[in-house]
Amino acid sequence: MSKGGKNMTKLEAVKYIKEVQKTFKDEKEKFEVFLKIMTDYRLHRIDVGTVVEKVKEILEDHDDLISGFNQFLPKGYEILLPPKDTIQLKDAIKYVQKIKDRFENTDSIYKTFVKILTNRNKNDMSVDEIFREVEKLFEGHHDLVRDFTLFLPDA
Repeated sequence: MSKGGKNMTKLEAVKYIKEVQKTFKDEKEKFEVFLKIMTDYRLHRIDVGTVVEKVKEILEDHDDLISGFNQFLPKGYEILLPPKDTIQLKDAIKYVQKIKDRFENTDSIYKTFVKILTNRNKNDMSVDEIFREVEKLFEGHHDLVRDFTLFLPDA
């Protein structure tokens, strides 16, 4: 998983997989799906973004496993953990950094994102309008769209 990401050892990967297996000892099918996702990635059947989407679903409500999984992901693909109470400034900073990292070779996307947020106040855009703009901008990057919703007020 660490293409362009952190250099994790095979031992660390095995240890992590055993932790996932232990967590899902009573839900063997979930663990089997997890292993299939990892195998599909290793065999280049799916890309990193797809891995992130699928693993996030499987590891839902297991923040410790999500944090562990993030250690294997390339920069800019980390799974943001949903806030327990309210969104913290550090979460917003992480999200913006994730966007910068993901589009480091396409500066215009980051600038457009900032422009959408800046123009929200000037143009009195609704939350739905902002979401549609961001959704269009991040087309194909479902994790960024999903994570953006964490920062939207309830409409």
